[in-house]
Amino acid sequence: MKKIVSIVLLFVATFTFAQDISITKSEIFKDKKKNSYLTLTLEADDGGIITIRQYHGGFGFKLRGYYIQYFDANLKLLKELDYEVKNKSIKNAFLKDGQLHLIEVEEEKKEDRIAINVSSTDLNTLDFKTKNLLTFNEDNIKKYFGLSLFPIWFDNGWSQADGDHMGEVVMSANEKFFAINFDFKNKEKETHKVFVFNDNFEMVYEKLIQKDIKDKLFIYSGFEVDGKDGTIYFLGKVYENGKRKSKKDGKVNYHFELNKLNEQGEQTISFKSDDNYIESLSLVLNEERLACVGFFGKRETYKLNGVCIYDLNPETLATNFSKFNEFSAEFMTDKYGNREGKKERKKKKGINNIDFKGVYLMANNDILINAEEFFITTHTTMGANGSMTTTTIYHYNDIMAMRLDANGNLKWARNINKAQTGTVNSSFTTLPVDESTYFFINCSDNVKKLSADRIAFKQTSSKRSNLYAISIDGDGNFDYKKLIDDKDSKVYYKVNDGIINMNNNTVFLLGERKRNGQILKLKVN
Repeated sequence: MKKIVSIVLLFVATFTFAQDISITKSEIFKDKKKNSYLTLTLEADDGGIITIRQYHGGFGFKLRGYYIQYFDANLKLLKELDYEVKNKSIKNAFLKDGQLHLIEVEEEKKEDRIAINVSSTDLNTLDFKTKNLLTFNEDNIKKYFGLSLFPIWFDNGWSQADGDHMGEVVMSANEKFFAINFDFKNKEKETHKVFVFNDNFEMVYEKLIQKDIKDKLFIYSGFEVDGKDGTIYFLGKVYENGKRKSKKDGKVNYHFELNKLNEQGEQTISFKSDDNYIESLSLVLNEERLACVGFFGKRETYKLNGVCIYDLNPETLATNFSKFNEFSAEFMTDKYGNREGKKERKKKKGINNIDFKGVYLMANNDILINAEEFFITTHTTMGANGSMTTTTIYHYNDIMAMRLDANGNLKWARNINKAQTGTVNSSFTTLPVDESTYFFINCSDNVKKLSADRIAFKQTSSKRSNLYAISIDGDGNFDYKKLIDDKDSKVYYKVNDGIINMNNNTVFLLGERKRNGQILKLKVN
């Protein structure tokens, strides 16, 4: 029997979809490798579209290369390239003056060095020329980092890198600046190095960030780059009292630190709540506003009861205000139902495993927060001959959406109940447009009405998945629409790695089945 997973959302009396969504498909193409993943999508001023997809293979499923495709505005393929790599990865990319620029990190093992390069090409040729931006070798380690940090750098190579931030590249929203972040292991001090470049690949400044705490007591959250001058805002969580524990003696045992870095110097602030447990914070930035947004619990760690915000002055880092909004009764009814859900609400005391999917600053300075209830379980079974088998299951459960006004007050919070497992056709891609938020998901066409005026979308296998759009308007009301029926498509669409362009109100999805591929463009009009 096939396993049925369901997606549940609020029932609305009429289903007149708020805005039109246009659909453009490329021709079906065939890849040499199965299971590619959409990494980057760029839109040129003339309507041309560049997609970059990574593929893996061999022992350990290593990154082997990228498919780079250049389409016209109607997704007619103009040029393509199988961009094979070895010990190299594309960290980011942008378009300027008809040129495609790839920012790459490469480990050059024979030379005992790490190179940060930019590879550039005209779109019509895809003939790349490479320019070196930075090189880390034995001669210039002292220049960039100081010898004391890396006494065994060349004995263990990349193992000095801390986590997944060896050459993380973030662009400013206007693509005028980009910053490269290095996070290295240093047992005595949390250590980062950032390099900021302009779009002419000229270094604007470099900064060493060091915190007088042990590496294991710092959890990196992320950073943003200001498009005016390349200023960086760098956020992390710091555990206190020398212990990586969320509470000590019944009190919160951590705070958050925000660093502001530019050519003029560095500023640092810290903030915490003595009464609430903040699991994580996400930075949002535009030309006039800087804020840290997250979820909090009132009584216990890992039990979340609402959404919080710290609104900051981008110049001084002074806190304008901080607010803690509990989840609304409407949100809890969405999640658990009405009468029958009250007992479960009381028992759970909060929500676990909320994972950010997107935080957006809107034109009117409202903030949209989209998240998913995500967790991983493992199950071990014993066979008849005594052999043990362990299975890892990825759970993509409820979709959560909240909207805060410019003053940090909760306008609305809604929950779309679902229970999905596996990574093939689970999760969603989200896009905010004007007053509405759109979620693109895979479902069957079997819609069922539930209690408390909700409806359930049931999902089957990827072979029978339809592509749906769910919208939430500015007042928190739901609507939905089927975009593509599985009977009309030779591929299923990978909504878990969709790429959005908020400037053009577009979403790009990769369609795939075996070695067949297709690019899908959705535009909200």
